[in-house]
Amino acid sequence: MRVLALLLLVAAFPLGSVGEAPKYLLAEVTLAEGALQTLPARAQELGLPTLVWRDGPEFFGVQTEAELLASDRFLIYDPPYFLLSVQTPSGRAVLRGQGTQAQLIVGGGTDVLLPPPQEFFSLLDALGLTPQEETIELQVHEVPLKLPRGPEGLALDPVLWALVNHPDWLGFARDYGLELSGIRVRVTAEVEGQLAQKFEPHIASSSDGLVELLVPIPLLPALGEDPAARMVRPPYIPHPAGG
Repeated sequence: MRVLALLLLVAAFPLGSVGEAPKYLLAEVTLAEGALQTLPARAQELGLPTLVWRDGPEFFGVQTEAELLASDRFLIYDPPYFLLSVQTPSGRAVLRGQGTQAQLIVGGGTDVLLPPPQEFFSLLDALGLTPQEETIELQVHEVPLKLPRGPEGLALDPVLWALVNHPDWLGFARDYGLELSGIRVRVTAEVEGQLAQKFEPHIASSSDGLVELLVPIPLLPALGEDPAARMVRPPYIPHPAGG
């Protein structure tokens, strides 16, 4: 097993005072070609709590999704997408992406932002997810205090656009009441015509110009760009009338 030695070009950054935008560290990294092919098998060999999406979610090392998310470290693999989450002394470190392209994200759990410890990179090495770069530059980014507007022509609700770009998909979905299964989010598409064929496996139901989908978060922008989609939004949740 190759030992990873990385120079992380980042100092300890203060998180700022109360009322300022939360900060996190982000680096775009490249993985080895074919790294994901052996990912589920390696995770099981390590006893890493894992959710693998095939016809539905399958769990390894845990019984439920709640148990998975309560673990200090876990893997969600929804081909071709993956998300590895590890709780570290400096906060939560996440590697997420598809194919050979991934994002390394570190959220602050203390009063400073620190890079993940070497043990995190040892786990990446054991999983075959070692970044190809010898030097990774983690840069500071801010979480917007307001929901950002999406690009012109993107028929995506602001909450869903913010989800796509948020450093913590799972935490954001929880805070905004979005329904997740792994890294799939339940959405409603208001359509005129038929969605592209690539979205058919994600359709749960459809009627009267409304299509309900359980779609991987990284696919949301493509869904919002589909010519048939007038708007993609979270499903309406009925509330009982007040007495």
